[in-house]
Amino acid sequence: MMSRLVIDAAASLDGFWADARGRSVLSPGDLHGSGLSGRLADVCGAVVMSRRSFDISGDTGWIGEAYAAQTPVFVVGEEVPVQAMRGFRFLDTYSAAFAEAKAAAGERVVLVVGEAGALKAAMGTGEAHDIWLRLMARRLGDGAPLFEDGIPVENYFVSEMETTPDAVHMHLELRLDA
Repeated sequence: MMSRLVIDAAASLDGFWADARGRSVLSPGDLHGSGLSGRLADVCGAVVMSRRSFDISGDTGWIGEAYAAQTPVFVVGEEVPVQAMRGFRFLDTYSAAFAEAKAAAGERVVLVVGEAGALKAAMGTGEAHDIWLRLMARRLGDGAPLFEDGIPVENYFVSEMETTPDAVHMHLELRLDA
């Protein structure tokens, strides 16, 4: 069995993953404290994220704790940081990152974290059968939308849902007849 892609994303109630200044709706503390990062880290064999998501996270120490200590993290972006962190590989394209992540993951899932570009690239492969979406209990008013035009979200259904004081956490699965 080949690995599949699982998307982990967050949006404000008005649909933005980042505000007008480029700050993520989901702070590193929100993700680290949500319980989902641990749950998803248990099943993933590799992680793919955008360089923007890597940069937005500010303190990337939690990424290393949640993922890189156990799995390789492939970051898509043209520039490699001066001090590349152990467990992180930087690649130019999503297709290269997905290929390397799948090889590294074996039969485990490839977790795709981040923003709209990562989500769109993963969904474009036809191999993203699961989306873990957190709707954060805040409005941004403006910013970068998570679901841009052309992303076929109507092909997914809510298979599981959990609420916390800060968010609604939904597990969306691809319809088999889609």
